[in-house]
Amino acid sequence: MKPKTRNILLITAAVSLSVILLIFSWLIIKNKYIKQSESKKAISVYVPADIKNSSIYYDAISKELETSGYQVIRSDSDSAEVVISALSADGFIELNSQPIGSPKTLTDANIVEPTTKSISYIKLPKELDSKLGGISDNLANSLAKPASWTMKIAGDIIIGRTVYEQEMRRNDYTSSFAKVKDLLQDADYTVADAEWTAADGIPHPLQGLNFSSPARSLDGLTYAGIDAVSLANNHSMNGGTPAFEQMLDNLTARGIGYFGAGRNYEQAHTPYVANIKGVKVAFLGYTSIPGNVESGTGRTGNAFIKIAPWYPFDEASIAQMEADIKLTKTKADVVVPYFHWSAEYTHQPNEQMRQVAHRAIDAGATMVVGSHPHWVQGIEWYKDTLIAYSLGNFVFDQEQSLKTKQGAVLSTTFEGDKLTKADLIPIQIEQYYQPRLLEGASAQGVLNDIFSNSYWNN
Repeated sequence: MKPKTRNILLITAAVSLSVILLIFSWLIIKNKYIKQSESKKAISVYVPADIKNSSIYYDAISKELETSGYQVIRSDSDSAEVVISALSADGFIELNSQPIGSPKTLTDANIVEPTTKSISYIKLPKELDSKLGGISDNLANSLAKPASWTMKIAGDIIIGRTVYEQEMRRNDYTSSFAKVKDLLQDADYTVADAEWTAADGIPHPLQGLNFSSPARSLDGLTYAGIDAVSLANNHSMNGGTPAFEQMLDNLTARGIGYFGAGRNYEQAHTPYVANIKGVKVAFLGYTSIPGNVESGTGRTGNAFIKIAPWYPFDEASIAQMEADIKLTKTKADVVVPYFHWSAEYTHQPNEQMRQVAHRAIDAGATMVVGSHPHWVQGIEWYKDTLIAYSLGNFVFDQEQSLKTKQGAVLSTTFEGDKLTKADLIPIQIEQYYQPRLLEGASAQGVLNDIFSNSYWNN
């Protein structure tokens, strides 16, 4: 081999070896630096699972610290460097508070008066104090206030008998609602109990216990802004099955939802689901009063539960109600069952009603409402969930007593899927057909009937 060639090979080998040594050294140094860096920058965060939205808190902290040179590790111990707590403690900085709980006292008609607050605190090592602002901003964005929406629920409506007669004389099938239209229309959604058959081609008696009127009587619901009705009661089928099926079609044609009834068992137990400002709100209806036909396979009728005072307690029907609610809860954010129940002319719900309401809530109901006794009844808080046992009459012709002329509209406010406010708005029916708002001592008298028969969690 020529000397020149040998020299070139030696130089090439030396350069190659040098490059290899440099790369190897760089890799060793880099790996060592990474390990040192990771060890130095790793920080653990503890968020108890019982804090609502605990994963959001962890994500908000991770987002801030990981973009600032920290490796965030989830810890299962409260000895972590960053600690979130639901309890007040020295050195913890309040980041978020949300009212929860049941009312202990009442303020006028207000029946949601939170007495406790769930407060979350964060404690950072001193060297991370400057990161608190970014964490707070991340949380504020992640815990953005959900959409606020309102719903009003009214009691029993019949456009039959004397109510129908009054409207017919005036040739105005919206007149029953003239004095409460504004009350109902200012809500995002309004629901009531429709306790008559609205159909043409059938008798419309002005006396007795058969409540029916022409299809145009549904115009009052549209005029008043009522969006959906429960048909699970003892009078909506008074005109017979064909007329009732005509009523279902009439409601659909007017864009009014209905629930608690259908052309077969499955339809009667299927919820009506409304989208209210992006929140899926589902309604189910059940009657425990004889009068309507019970739905079945291929049989038009109502969804029934069988309890006192008209039936022995029927476990199978209650279990079906629970199954309906559980299934509905998988499809909707808010579930409201509307019950037609109770002995008439009493302010006090019976114990089987309470048991059913509690089981409905245990199954996933967001709120429970009821009607039928023609009087208002008490309310209850069960597991921080509202039960309004009876809202009384709303459009009716029972003027035999002051209590049958009076009722209440339940006015609610929700934040997303959470009930945050509820008021009872007393009304009184005049001239056998037309409700109006009550004020002053008269309104307070209705509230007193409700509150003195209520169940309060302290």
